Amino acid sequence: MAERVVAAFARDAAGWLPGAVEHVGATSLPAGWTKGDVDVNVRVTRDEFGPAVAALRRQLTIAQPENWTPTFASFSADGYELPLGVQVTVIGSDDDFLVKLRDRLIGDPALAARYDRVKSAAASSGADAYWQAKDEFLTKLLREPTS
Repeated sequence: MAERVVAAFARDAAGWLPGAVEHVGATSLPAGWTKGDVDVNVRVTRDEFGPAVAALRRQLTIAQPENWTPTFASFSADGYELPLGVQVTVIGSDDDFLVKLRDRLIGDPALAARYDRVKSAAASSGADAYWQAKDEFLTKLLREPTS
C-alpha cells in the first residue's frame, strides 16, 4: 500500500514539483516498524528549493515548521490511502541525508532491527517520546562513519 501512495503522489506532483520523489522512512524498508504513515523525500537543487517549497505550500499542509532550515522543509498530504509526509531537501546539504539513511538501513538488517526496537519501545510513551527516541538514534547514527 505504501508504494501505491508514493506512486500516486509522484504522479500528482509531476506537473508542478521539480526533483525526484524518493520513498524514505520505515515503509521504504523491507521490514520496518512504522506508526502507519508514508514518507517521501524530494531532493532538489539549491535554485529549485524556493520554487518547490512555494509549490508545496499551495498544494499541501505545512508540517513541523520549527524544523525548517534554508535547505529543508516538510509538509503533510491528505487524500491518500495512508498519511503522507513530504520532506524537501537541497541536494548535497547537511539536510540531504534521508535517502542515504534509507539505503544504509536497507543494507544493514541488524541496524534496521535496532532502530525498530528503539521506536517500538518509545511508542507507548507518546508522540513526543517516540520522536525524541528516533531523533537521538538517527543523530548518533548519522555521526558514525560509514564503510
